[in-house]
Amino acid sequence: MRTIGQFAVRLRFAIIIVWVVATVVCVHFLPSLASVANSDTSSFLPSSAPSVQATNLASTLQPKGLSTATLVVVRNDGPLTAADQAAVIAAETALRGVAHVTQVRDQGDSQDAQAHKALIAVDVLTSSELAKDIVQEMRAAISAQALPAGLTADLTGSLATNVDNQAANSQAQRLTQLFSNLIILVMLFIVYRSLLAPLLTLIPAVLVLALSGPLIAQASTAGLPVSSVTQVILTVLILGAGTDYGLFLTLRMREELQRGLEPHAAVIRAVERVGESITFSAGTVIGALLCLLLAQFGIYRGLGPGLAIGIALMLLAALTLLPALLAIFGRAAFWPLRLTNASARVGAWGRISATIVARPAITLAIGLVLFGGTALLALGYSPAGFAGTTTGPTGSESASGTAAITTHFPVAVVNPSTIIMQFPTS
Repeated sequence: MRTIGQFAVRLRFAIIIVWVVATVVCVHFLPSLASVANSDTSSFLPSSAPSVQATNLASTLQPKGLSTATLVVVRNDGPLTAADQAAVIAAETALRGVAHVTQVRDQGDSQDAQAHKALIAVDVLTSSELAKDIVQEMRAAISAQALPAGLTADLTGSLATNVDNQAANSQAQRLTQLFSNLIILVMLFIVYRSLLAPLLTLIPAVLVLALSGPLIAQASTAGLPVSSVTQVILTVLILGAGTDYGLFLTLRMREELQRGLEPHAAVIRAVERVGESITFSAGTVIGALLCLLLAQFGIYRGLGPGLAIGIALMLLAALTLLPALLAIFGRAAFWPLRLTNASARVGAWGRISATIVARPAITLAIGLVLFGGTALLALGYSPAGFAGTTTGPTGSESASGTAAITTHFPVAVVNPSTIIMQFPTS
C-alpha cells in the first residue's frame, strides 16, 4: 500500500488528468445507463416461469416485436355526444398516420356511454429506444385534434405506461443524486469543519458515478441484464461507499499532519495505514454482490455485476484519485482548521469508544434491544416485489387514462390475462 501511496503522490497531476479524460470519453462515446435500462420486469423472468412459457407459445400466433397502447376518451358530465364521436374518429385516423403504428382497433363505448376506447398496435417493444418518441408522436397527434369542451383524451396502456414510468425513474434518479450529494456535503462539513475537504472527498465519488454508468451500459451489450433498479441503487451505493473510503483516508491524513508529517508524507502514510482496510471492505462488498449471479431472477442477476463494477471503480479512485487530490492541496484542504500537535487530543468520539470498550456487555444489550426491535417491526412489512405495474406514475397521462378505464370499463380491461392452450396434433 505504501507503493500505491507513493505512486499517487508522485504522479498526482497525471492521475487526475487520466480520470477526467476517461470519464469524459466514456460519457461521450459509450451508451448511457438510462438508454439500456429495461423497466419491463417480465423480460427478467427465468425461462421456466409459466408466463414466459405462455409468451413463447403465443409468439407463434402473432408477429414478434409488438406492443400496445390504449386511447381512452371520456366525458365526465354525461354521455358522449355526436360531436364527441366525430372527435374520436378523427383521433383514431390521426393515430393511423403515426410511424410504427400498425393498427388502430376501435373497441366501442363503455356501458355508461361516457367513455370510448381504442386499442393501438405498435411494431416496437416497450423496452425499445423508439418507444419514447412514438408515444410522444401519438400524443401529439391526439392533442392536434380539436376536442369538444368537456371531452378528455388520454393515451395509456403498456407502451405509454412504460414510457411514463421511465421518465419518472429518470427524474427520481436525478433527485436521489442531488439530495444524496447535499446530505453528504452537509455531513462532511460538520465532520471536517473545513471548506475544501468535503469537496475533495466527494469529487472521486461523483466522477466514478459518471464513469460507471456508461461502463455498465457497455457491459449490457455483452449480455449483462440491466434494469431501472440498477440506476437508483448505483447512485446511493457509490456515493455512500465513496464517502466512507474518503473519510477513512482523509481523516487519517489529518491525524498524520497533526503529528507533524509533511503533506506528501502524510498522504503516503494514510494510504499505507488505511488502504488495506478500504481494499478488503470493497472486496467484501464486491464478493457479496457477485453472489447475486446465482439468482434466477434477471434483475438480481444483473444487479450484482453492475454494482460490483461501480464499487471496483470506487476503490480504484479511493486509492489513486483521492490521494492525488490531497497531495495537491495539502494542508489547505483542511482550512480554516489549524492542524497542530495540540489539536490532536481525545475528543467526544474517543471518550465514547473508551466507554464502550469498558462496558461491552451493556453496549451489546442496548444494541440487541435497538436493532432487535427494529427487526421485529419489519415482520409486518409486505414487499411489493417487481411485478410490472399497470398504471403510470401519479399525475401522468397514462395514470389518468388507466383511472378512466377503471371507472368506466370492467376491471379485467385494465390488465387482461391471455390463456394459451396447446393441443396435441393428430
